[in-house]
Amino acid sequence: MVRLWGDFDAESIHVVERVTYEVLHSSRAPVVFDLRHVTFANTALLNHLIALHRHRRVGLVGADRLMRLMIEVSGAALPVFPDLSAALSALSADDTP
Repeated sequence: MVRLWGDFDAESIHVVERVTYEVLHSSRAPVVFDLRHVTFANTALLNHLIALHRHRRVGLVGADRLMRLMIEVSGAALPVFPDLSAALSALSADDTP
């Protein structure tokens, strides 16, 4: 799980990109982003999540109303879960034959 906090825009997305790179190289598991403490996110974060979702299963926890709206408007198939347990359960179920 990757916990994010603070603001994310074009100036600060590099932090998320660096952490995501480390996660991708250390594990093949789905990536869950905890967004409960994100105070602002624009399309820079959304675009990062969409790009990652092309290569790895991604789940979001704690997406606020604006993030959910951006996901819906973009047509991105990013699943939003009520909590970490639900995210891990659903994403691990994708691994079963």
